[in-house]
Amino acid sequence: MKNTLTNLTRRPLMGVLAGALAVTLSAGCSSAPKTVDEAPVEVPEKSEQEKISESTGIPLEALGAFEEAMAAIEAGATERQTAIEALERAIEIEPTFAEAHYNLGLLYGEIDRNDDAVERIQNARELDPDVFDYTVALAKAYAENEQYDDAQTLFSEVVARDPNNLVAKNNMAVIALRRGEEDQALRYVEEILREDNVNVGALNTLGLIYMERENLSLAKYSLRKALKEDEANVDVLNNLGLVYIQEDNVPLAVDSFSKAIEADEDYLESRLNLAAILLEYLDYERANAHFTHAVRIAPHHCVANLGKGASSFAVGEHEDADERYSYYLEECDSDHLSSLERLAQLNETHLQRPEKAIAYYERLVELEDDVNKVANYQASINFMRSQLEQQAQQPEPEAAPEVEEAPEAEGEESAE
Repeated sequence: MKNTLTNLTRRPLMGVLAGALAVTLSAGCSSAPKTVDEAPVEVPEKSEQEKISESTGIPLEALGAFEEAMAAIEAGATERQTAIEALERAIEIEPTFAEAHYNLGLLYGEIDRNDDAVERIQNARELDPDVFDYTVALAKAYAENEQYDDAQTLFSEVVARDPNNLVAKNNMAVIALRRGEEDQALRYVEEILREDNVNVGALNTLGLIYMERENLSLAKYSLRKALKEDEANVDVLNNLGLVYIQEDNVPLAVDSFSKAIEADEDYLESRLNLAAILLEYLDYERANAHFTHAVRIAPHHCVANLGKGASSFAVGEHEDADERYSYYLEECDSDHLSSLERLAQLNETHLQRPEKAIAYYERLVELEDDVNKVANYQASINFMRSQLEQQAQQPEPEAAPEVEEAPEAEGEESAE
């Protein structure tokens, strides 16, 4: 379910840049007397980065890395890793660079590195506590990291500072829903809709509340009403697709997820949902294309890697399947039985790596409760070990004797 907290905007250095320009213009209006008998001294024009560096004390190298990150973010999700590396470099050069911490935190949140997102945005807020965006962002990061009490406290602070902030109120409704407090979530939403009866965020959350209550008719009504106000809202389209899935209306679900992808080709949730449907209905090539895009924009996303492993296996990309399943085990769930089983099969049958296959089967024997499966795993282990022992006992084939070339007869002439 996609009960997304309101997205946050990035903070470029425009505010700092405006200040630097103002200082420059003030200096240009000086009324100091000028001498007329001396040739004017040409002073090289400073770059905007140099002006910002002078006014903020941030080194030029850090500013350059920051601008590189902003350009990568502007290029789209496929350049997200480039942006992350540039911001990490900016912070390494200047640890007190609040905007870099903030933007890096947002990027970490996009790839589900929620602990890191909280840490970076906390750093930004500590460095510059007066920036309201940092408080809002930290509240959202807390919520995504399931630190709901901390998130609720900060969103309450936001509403106290800005009582008309309907976005913060809707985020409080989302948090209440995530905590299973449906009645409280409904009260927040109703309060918003009394002030703005076509508020898209509140209507989306209302649809989610009805989904939780399995009232699919009212869920569809709320989400469709939201789409009348914003027909390309990807969160609403995705959630409507989930309602159709609950109704077993696969064609309409596919249509809704597809519309979300048309509105934003890098919208991960709908890509994953559509890919899962295609995989289930054996459309392996199209499923693989969607999962490939998903891991390109979110290379550390657990579900994206697991899905890509399944689709790669289905289309015969066995090395890639091995890589994706291995990533899922190492980074997401080391005891995931189906991934262990698929890796064992891949290495036994397709990749011809019996030692690795045996290791996976041994892990399955430790974890699996089904005695019949355990017996099959043990049989595979015994068979492969027997083969390896036989191979070890076989003598290595002797090298074929080298054939010496006969020397040319003296006086032999080549044929013309």
